[in-house]
Amino acid sequence: MEYVVNKVGRAEIQNALSISRITMWRLLNKQARVDDTKLKVLLGFLTEQEFRDILSSKKVLETLNILRSDGTVNYAVVMEILKRAVQDKYLKQLVIKFVVENFREDVKRAVGVFPANIVMSWDDGFEEFLRESKKRRKIKREDTIKYYKSLFKENLEGKQLSPQLVDFVVNHRNK
Repeated sequence: MEYVVNKVGRAEIQNALSISRITMWRLLNKQARVDDTKLKVLLGFLTEQEFRDILSSKKVLETLNILRSDGTVNYAVVMEILKRAVQDKYLKQLVIKFVVENFREDVKRAVGVFPANIVMSWDDGFEEFLRESKKRRKIKREDTIKYYKSLFKENLEGKQLSPQLVDFVVNHRNK
């Protein structure tokens, strides 16, 4: 599935499988199984050579003892490969590129990368943004601006931007 998505794009696969973005995410993150009907559609996007290449890469991993025949990963071997990245500049760049492309948000959370010392405060520039520059629906009604301002003052004013504050906002009843 990952190979086909990388080849033709998520939107094309979602459309071909007639699935939602959420289902697509679940399939890609192995939280849902790709059933036989979906697999048949996905195989239609592959050439015979691509199909052979995909199968052979699993066999290569098994041969190198990185992947056991039962499908589990040999973590000791993987860790040894990663240790080599410390000494091999090219391997190091490959690992970093892969991690950035596939685990960006996880790394940010793990490292705690967050803008420092940003204190939330409502100002006229933010109101102007809501009225004029907001990309989706611009806020035209004055009572809506007042409502947003009251929510902001009540929940965010004077608080420092942090992952906890972001979680609070995301989980707030008004989003």
